[in-house]
Amino acid sequence: MSLLLTAIKEFRKKMHPITVAVAENDQMKRRQLEHHLRQNNQNIEVLTDENSLYNKNMEIRLKSRNNQSLKANTVARIKRLRPRVLFVNAQQLTQESFDLLHELNQHCPGTLPVVLVKEEVDDSQVLQVLESGARGIVNCSVKPINVSLIVETVNRGEPWVSRKILVKIMDKIKLT
Repeated sequence: MSLLLTAIKEFRKKMHPITVAVAENDQMKRRQLEHHLRQNNQNIEVLTDENSLYNKNMEIRLKSRNNQSLKANTVARIKRLRPRVLFVNAQQLTQESFDLLHELNQHCPGTLPVVLVKEEVDDSQVLQVLESGARGIVNCSVKPINVSLIVETVNRGEPWVSRKILVKIMDKIKLT
């Protein structure tokens, strides 16, 4: 019986891959992250601008609009791609990062952002990232990350945070 259930789960995974995109201003870094995502799991479909190049009208959309900010261009791109999970490569957490998360949460409610950073962040920053709409935060410089596990966990609606942060969230809920 368990063999049958396993086969059904595998079939469903192949039929409905989890769509993933990367928000990164540097095209070279974005392509590297997209390549890394493709290598990890057959259940992940990486959405890129190049996937849509068959449409001639897409050329206009791909060009950065001079009258819009980077944040507005990023939100427009994610609205167009409509990924389930979005890796936001923030490198460092700034007010701009939090603003982008708020905009994504407002304009792309079906997308679940996970923030990638390259430095240790304190607990208050992690809580601020989560309050801004992110479903998780990953420090890429610490150890190799299991992208497949992160994507599958976030796709199930679970946060990707440490147990220590979960305790702080519980305490915060208890106080309100």
